[in-house]
Amino acid sequence: MERALFVLAALFIPFIWFIYRMIRYTDDTIGENSPLYRERTYEILWEHYFVAFYKIMLVVMFIMMLLLSKIIFTEATRLHNPLIFLPALFFFGFAIYLLFVFYVDWQYWTITRDVQLTLNPFDPSIHVESPDQIATITPENVTQIESHLRKSDNPKEPLYGYGYLLFYLTDGTIVRINNLFFSHYGEFLERFFQDTPKTTIYHRTPWISPMD
Repeated sequence: MERALFVLAALFIPFIWFIYRMIRYTDDTIGENSPLYRERTYEILWEHYFVAFYKIMLVVMFIMMLLLSKIIFTEATRLHNPLIFLPALFFFGFAIYLLFVFYVDWQYWTITRDVQLTLNPFDPSIHVESPDQIATITPENVTQIESHLRKSDNPKEPLYGYGYLLFYLTDGTIVRINNLFFSHYGEFLERFFQDTPKTTIYHRTPWISPMD
């Protein structure tokens, strides 16, 4: 009997937790607790930005690639067989690519760190507070919204989805926001900034360049 109860608990507890998370996610993104119906302030902390499963896996892969390339290189040197160097070069090259991914990810952290975003549905606006600027974006003072994204059709690619938004204000100010802030709240822009011209610009790599 105890074993049967344990099996039932093992099956249903994760299911119930999943249902709870889905309900909460819906409520936070488009439900009553979302910025569509109440003022919400968001900040992405370093632990939420860096401590993600796929980023941890990339670090593990990076270490593995370096270890494998070192082991194979040592073995190729011992056997004096140049063909064995080829896998070592492949693994080392992949490690270099992961370093490139880490660099781009760090670039995006520089425009995410210490940034607070307040979405207000009652007087539709986006209030941005960052170390570089403080700005309030409204449908009346924004002339254009540009979405800069990495051009990729492969969602498994490490840099898939990286990008940022540029808000061009009537006073000449340009506000840049990591699109990570709107990954779950894009409906806010669609609803309250629906009349604002929007364009999407694709890049091989959407670098974070200094703002003038």
